[in-house]
Amino acid sequence: MIDAVGVDIADAERIRKALERWGDRFVERTFSAREAVYCRKHRDAALRFAARFAAKEAFVKCMGSARGIPWSEIELLNDRAGKPRIEVSERIRSRLDARKIRQVHVSISHTGPYAVAVVVFET
Repeated sequence: MIDAVGVDIADAERIRKALERWGDRFVERTFSAREAVYCRKHRDAALRFAARFAAKEAFVKCMGSARGIPWSEIELLNDRAGKPRIEVSERIRSRLDARKIRQVHVSISHTGPYAVAVVVFET
């Protein structure tokens, strides 16, 4: 059964400006090391960072609040086939377990200057 749905769209130019202004400080605060490595491998890293930013926003919307959730503890990773998946820290997992969330689904898309993500919590 669906517990929550979150959606977000991110502007890659806004992320690009944050990367230029704050650099590693922004990346380390917002993304995991694995996400940073993945994004920086691509020609348009800002677009990849934007997709991950949108997924984190959509995840937080499903949670109902960002309080006590470090963004770097929410990771958008890809399996071998390229399918996106969300991995979370033990602290966040315990909050999901308390809500009886069995599965977190995510879908992303990006084109031009925008990235969009949808997250669904399933009980």
